[in-house]
Formats: sequence, C-alpha cells, structure tokens
Amino acid sequence: MPSNTARVAEPVPVPVSISLAAYERLRDWLLGGVLPAGSIIQERRLADELGFSRTPVREALQRLEGEGLLRRQDRFLRVAEVTVTEILEILAVRQSLEGDAVRSACGRISVETLGAIRAKLDALADPGAVSDDTHWGVDDLIHLSIARASGNNLLLCLISDLRRKTRLFGLHRIPSRFGPGKGEHLGILEALEASDADTAVARMRAHIGNAGQAILATLAMGRA
Repeated sequence: MPSNTARVAEPVPVPVSISLAAYERLRDWLLGGVLPAGSIIQERRLADELGFSRTPVREALQRLEGEGLLRRQDRFLRVAEVTVTEILEILAVRQSLEGDAVRSACGRISVETLGAIRAKLDALADPGAVSDDTHWGVDDLIHLSIARASGNNLLLCLISDLRRKTRLFGLHRIPSRFGPGKGEHLGILEALEASDADTAVARMRAHIGNAGQAILATLAMGRA
C-alpha cells in the first residue's frame, strides 16, 4: 500500500553550465571592479542583472566566497577588501613561491611556450592602447605558465590564488610599471631560454619586489 506520508520534493539540480556561467560572470565583475571592494552583495539583484535564477547565482557566490573574493561581514556578504599591508604580505609570499616555481620550471618549460609568451609580450607595444584585462591576461600567461611548468600543482594553485587577491587591490594597472614590467618579464624569459635558474630566480624576485615598491609609491603620491 502506498504511504500517506508526504514526501519533500528534492531540489532540481542546476545544470553545471548555468552555474559555471554565473560564476565566471561574477568573477569577472569582481576582478574588473564592476563590483567594488566593500560593496554588499544582493543575490536577487545580481540574478536579475545576469538574467539567471537565484539558485545558480547562489552557488556561484558560495564558490567565490570559498575563494576569498567575497567575505561575510556584519551579517552581509561583501566584496573582499585587500589592505595595503595584505597586498605587501601577498607580494612577499609570491616572491618566495614564484622564485621556487621559476627554478623548477627552468629547463622544463618548452621552447614553444616561451615563444608564445614572448609574442604576447611584444604585442604590448602601446600602453595607451592596452586594456587592463589584456595586460592582466598577458601577466597571467607569464606567471601561471611558469608555475604550471614547475610540475607542482599545489604551487600553481597557491600562486593563482595569490594573484587573484593581488588584482582585488583595485589599483589595476599602474602606468609607470608598464615599460619596466615588460622589460623585467623579458629578462625572466631570457634566463629561462638560457636555462639559467639562478638568474631566473633573481629576476623573478626582483620583478615582484619592484611591483610592491610601485604600489607604495603610487599610494604615497595619492596622499601627497
């Protein structure tokens, strides 16, 4: 005989493609500054703006919170704010991790990969014509290709996560770093092409250290 006990309907799972699309759109908005640091996340409004139901948006927000791009504060979910102290700490850790990564990648990263990276760098000729997204995309290509070539997946994940937090700082591309940064990247590539691990490590650490100094200089000018 059929039971008279009412059954609770199981939630209908959201297709992975929809949940992923919501996640990628929201992540782009966070990293691009469309959703500013400190702003309160309103799930219903975001769902309306994205044209999705609230379920995939909720799943995307949970994932972004897990990645540290969103934080719970005063009962609200907010866009994470990264302080000057935090960004300098992140860069110091990146110096160590990316120094290890470039040493391990030396002799392992392919000539084809290095050639593709150099071509992308060479294409960044006019700083005024390069968008923040394009600039960051090339920067990601360089640093994450090296981390990937290290063969250490945990190292790759840590570097990728710290780079996301770096971008959340909100200064985006610092114009004064365009030329020097490009030259430093080319120097790292040259050391990798020559399989000179010690030089590659020194240049990577100097490159990240110079980025930290540029951030401090930019903030000091803003306070002057």
